[in-house]
Amino acid sequence: MATARVHHHHEDDIPNPQPIVITNSGISPQAYKIANQQPVTFSSTGPTVNIYFEPDAFGVTVFNNVTGVSPTNPQTIPPQTNDRTVNFNTDGSAVYPYAIQVGAGPMYVKVANSECTPENPVVPYGGTIRMISTDIQHYKVNWSVNAGNPFPGLTDVYTAGNPLTKTYTETLPVNANGFAFGFSVAPAPGPSLGMGGGNVIVKNS
Repeated sequence: MATARVHHHHEDDIPNPQPIVITNSGISPQAYKIANQQPVTFSSTGPTVNIYFEPDAFGVTVFNNVTGVSPTNPQTIPPQTNDRTVNFNTDGSAVYPYAIQVGAGPMYVKVANSECTPENPVVPYGGTIRMISTDIQHYKVNWSVNAGNPFPGLTDVYTAGNPLTKTYTETLPVNANGFAFGFSVAPAPGPSLGMGGGNVIVKNS
């Protein structure tokens, strides 16, 4: 009788930490992808900084905040979840210009009362996004004519349980780095709740 083999997870299966270097002029690269469970190591060549991750639209912790990163105090932290994208900053402001995609992502955007959270999500080049409605069933997404649509097919937002809700992959050319793709959302035929929107910012460096 054959015996089934059980695969046990080993720490050796986890890739080495992704280095993230902070300089006086910022962070480079500003957006990147890592594998599921892969840690990141924050280090600094000069300033002492704190790393603040933007609160997830649905309350999921992707990374814990980090304090006191300096030339003598690099810090390595693991992701707290798989397959999710998070934005972060180094100054504690309301702007989160940097992105880490864990696994397949996506960056989750919540739509409620026509307001988008986050309003200006950042995704790495080739990243993914998923918009979910938490109030009415159906929103329409309109993209700026000048900017174009970085996520072909993303024209509708449904609730999480709707089979039409899915993840979209960014398929832009590399020269779209840093570009802000403007969008607006409005309820599909039904009660008028006004219009909201923002920008999806794609970065590859």
